[in-house]
Amino acid sequence: MTTERTNIPRSIKGYNTFITVTTPYLSTGSPLKYIQFGWTAAQLAFWQGLLTAWNLLYPSYINKKGGYTTDIKNDLMNIIKNTIAYDKTNKLIMKVKATANLTSLDCTNFNIPETYSAPVTGMHPVVAVKGLDKTIITLEGVYPKLLPELNGMVHIKAYAEKAQSGRPHKLKGFDLLEYSFGVFYLGAANLPTLATDTRMTLGYSSKSNFVLATVTSTTNLTALAAGALTPVKIIVILFRWAKSKHPTLDGPWNGPFTSPLM
Repeated sequence: MTTERTNIPRSIKGYNTFITVTTPYLSTGSPLKYIQFGWTAAQLAFWQGLLTAWNLLYPSYINKKGGYTTDIKNDLMNIIKNTIAYDKTNKLIMKVKATANLTSLDCTNFNIPETYSAPVTGMHPVVAVKGLDKTIITLEGVYPKLLPELNGMVHIKAYAEKAQSGRPHKLKGFDLLEYSFGVFYLGAANLPTLATDTRMTLGYSSKSNFVLATVTSTTNLTALAAGALTPVKIIVILFRWAKSKHPTLDGPWNGPFTSPLM
């Protein structure tokens, strides 16, 4: 949405685009976006109040011949500062990043890197990639790096070689990275070893470098005794290279791999 490096733009022009796009967007979708993001009604109201206050001042700011004054510029900058402070306290942008099934449009509107958007899940999606190898069944594995991030997110970087050199990349001839994962408590017995285990969730990514949100994956977390400390959560995950148009030629499953969650 903007070329600024921060989620909340610091410039008046950048912030104008940001607040005028995100505010109405929060009230779209089913369920509404602000609910999907884990925001409260009070936080939505605060965000809407920011836009109202902004719209009272911004027209005068852009009217350089008529209404512009230094005071108006300072007032606009104070709104930006208030937004940043409110987000720091309430972690609203962080909640957006941690949202399960985050879309590309969500990322665009909130200046979030595209790697946070959720990979496609379900049946093999069809990706428009030319020149895919239709005959070779690979025995090459997936060599992943699992980097835990806040709020149960895992940054996944997949490589086609054990050396894991260079940038993450898919194996030549394959347009998908297929994965099967589950979230468990550290120390749980009988953890899955197969991708087909009924406790696992299947997913696909057309990218070899993406962020997987696990915050809603609670099915395998057993009930704890009253007053007991919550154990560390871990992700158990397997990978294989896959072909969107030729699933019978998918590679072999690799893993399981595990990583603690933050």
